[in-house]
Amino acid sequence: MKKILAILLILVSTSLNVNAQWFVAGGTNIGYLKNNFQFALKPSVGYEFNDRWAVGLGLGMEVISDNVYGYVEPYARFNCWKNDKVFLDVKARAELLFNSELIGSQIGLSPSIRIKLNDHWQVYGDVGLFGVEYYDGDWGPAFGVGSVGIATGVIYRF
Repeated sequence: MKKILAILLILVSTSLNVNAQWFVAGGTNIGYLKNNFQFALKPSVGYEFNDRWAVGLGLGMEVISDNVYGYVEPYARFNCWKNDKVFLDVKARAELLFNSELIGSQIGLSPSIRIKLNDHWQVYGDVGLFGVEYYDGDWGPAFGVGSVGIATGVIYRF
């Protein structure tokens, strides 16, 4: 039984690693949230399983008006369409915003575009979020660009 499990593990890890790729990304997010200006620095690290699926984790800081908060964003990215240079993606993401306590979160889908510059470098843009948000004790819809901002940045694939 142990031999069968070891063989299956080797086969699965080998098939995943054929097209697999680690990446780091960094970007900014600018928006307007609850009548306040919002700015975030969004570094992240991730893993592309194949040409369709990737997962990542962003950690950073966000400024809303004059307050600075910590920022955590796990996400999964699915590539819907691509050609040699342009990729149209959908990201399922959850964002947590905190200082000494959790002050807000967003969960939903973000449309995204990536442009391949060469084998290692890409630029991206995420436009808004379509889902739900929680801020200051209230749940509500999170739709459109104005409520959650536009994120832009670069990706480096190892």
